[in-house]
Amino acid sequence: MAAAMAEPVPELPRLWQEAAALAGAVRGALGPRGGRALLLRPTGEAVPTRDGRRLLEALRLEPPAARVMAARACSHRAATGDGAKSFVVLLAAVLGGLRALGGGAGLRRALRAFEAQVLERAAARGLRRHWRAAPPGLPEALLEALLEPYLAGRLGPGERRRLARLCAELCRRCAPTAAARPEALRLLARRFAALHAAVPGLPLASSTILPGIVLRRDFAAYCPAEGELRALLVTEPLQPALTAPGVEFVVDSEGQYEASLRWITRRTEALVKHLQSNGVKLLLSSKKQDEVVIYYAQLYGVSVVECLLSEEMALISEITGVLPYAPFGDDMYREITETAVASFCQPLLLGSKRCVHIGFTSVCAFQPHCLILCGPVDGVNEQHAAALQEAFTMLQQLFKTVDQRGECKAEGESQNKASDVCSWDSSPTQKQIVVENISCNSNQVSECQLKALSDETETKILAPDKSRSLVDKQKSYSTAVLACNTDTVTACELLDVGKGLEKTCCNIVPFKQEESCVGIAQDHSSSLIEAGSVLPVGGYFEILLHYYIQYYAKQCQQSEVAVVSNVVADALLSIPKALYRTTELDSFTKFYLKAVNSLQKNQPLPGNKEGLESVYCKYQLVVSVLHCVTELLSIDLIIGIKQPVQKIEDHDSEDDF
Repeated sequence: MAAAMAEPVPELPRLWQEAAALAGAVRGALGPRGGRALLLRPTGEAVPTRDGRRLLEALRLEPPAARVMAARACSHRAATGDGAKSFVVLLAAVLGGLRALGGGAGLRRALRAFEAQVLERAAARGLRRHWRAAPPGLPEALLEALLEPYLAGRLGPGERRRLARLCAELCRRCAPTAAARPEALRLLARRFAALHAAVPGLPLASSTILPGIVLRRDFAAYCPAEGELRALLVTEPLQPALTAPGVEFVVDSEGQYEASLRWITRRTEALVKHLQSNGVKLLLSSKKQDEVVIYYAQLYGVSVVECLLSEEMALISEITGVLPYAPFGDDMYREITETAVASFCQPLLLGSKRCVHIGFTSVCAFQPHCLILCGPVDGVNEQHAAALQEAFTMLQQLFKTVDQRGECKAEGESQNKASDVCSWDSSPTQKQIVVENISCNSNQVSECQLKALSDETETKILAPDKSRSLVDKQKSYSTAVLACNTDTVTACELLDVGKGLEKTCCNIVPFKQEESCVGIAQDHSSSLIEAGSVLPVGGYFEILLHYYIQYYAKQCQQSEVAVVSNVVADALLSIPKALYRTTELDSFTKFYLKAVNSLQKNQPLPGNKEGLESVYCKYQLVVSVLHCVTELLSIDLIIGIKQPVQKIEDHDSEDDF
């Protein structure tokens, strides 16, 4: 019988303490300037890492709620390829802001209402003016601009730059056309284990990309052949059995045993000869074949590679569209039609390991290439491979959209676009915002000034019905937002992205103005987050969303939702605060003041040339954290199960009653 023990439900302060402890464990490794943690494996190997998932999985967590937090962070990371550390930091900040509000069903309802009424509105009408639409097909320079800052949070400066270029080059070679890029990223993310080979003992600079696939096995039988080869996939031993599975075979004498062996040998030879007659020159097997199979394969000129990994077999089947061959019973001599076409097949020496280098003719748009990943030790290669695989998962998210809820969509379509333009009164009769009187270059900017600015900003945002009059007063800015005039400041330039980016270290491809204004023209489209939406890295997303959440919170009729909105808006700043913690004194405060001042004046935000990040991934991070908070607040009972729960069936009949 399963033994169980009920535990007290953690209150909101305790949930915050556990989340804060998790955030403290990962905050030091957050961002490009973060440090590394040293993980000691049971084997004694010490592995330095900055990977949030590895850090969370290495922690031995006792509190059940803390385990739930870590599990949700890792689940979000697996789904989007990014955000495990940011998830925990944001979760701790949200719980810290909510602990003063109490708990209960009312708070959970307010969180759900905030997501539907405020968060979606802030993203659809506020963030939309600032993000950029990535060009179709993701050019190689744009891939590097996305990959380098992504890898900066996991690897060192020299490693991330080299790996970002290798990753972008691998994408380009596997998908030569723009239309094939989404499918290539999907396969690279799912099958990266079979699309790379790690070589320890060599510097990272020795890494390269080879056409085809590298199978990490040596030939069991190698017969050189020129031209194209027909390859056969098998997942079972080819040596015939004396009887069908489950049928007993009795041998009465030694003579019968020897006769049985001769029969098996003749059948095996006939089968291999049958393969040769059907033009099969290469046998790829996931099972180890018997010596007699290898002997006759060598005799009849059929190369054999055995003990392939399941990932390698799955990749070959997906690329070639060929299913494994199963020669059983009297049907073993049927015509073989399910064969893959290999353009070449040859031995390859990687370090001290002998491998098989083979090129397949793909039946899909994906052109297989293999990344030869070099590193000093196996542990470093494992980290690089994991970071690249998750990078491909992150790039997949660029092609995804987030749809608006029905009520939000209907409301957006019924309103005039001009009434939703966020403008601020610059008339002399109005009180000037405090940020204009603060010297952003001063070292005396404090958190108190930051809070005062945040409070002052809420009182200075104009209501929607006044925005139309301001459009007439500030045509030089609003014309850029509404009409996308090429002679004025456009919304794409508000973040100073695309101006001179061809000269930066990331070589970001400048976006065409016509493409970049599509998102503004479709301000009330059915999609909340458009596919290909990107923003500069470095806290831009969090500050923009913080700003617009505070704006739309003022329009909420429910006070509980407004309070929760301000809590989440303030919690969003915890991520850029952590990013700027290792720079000069008050660097975050200065950046925040400059950003808000620029937003209020409808001017370009402070420039950042460090790269881009996906808006979809960042938005999903916020949503996942909110769902995790709601889940934690809905826990009523914690039961510790010491034995597996057994299924209880009711065998009572009507006669028992």
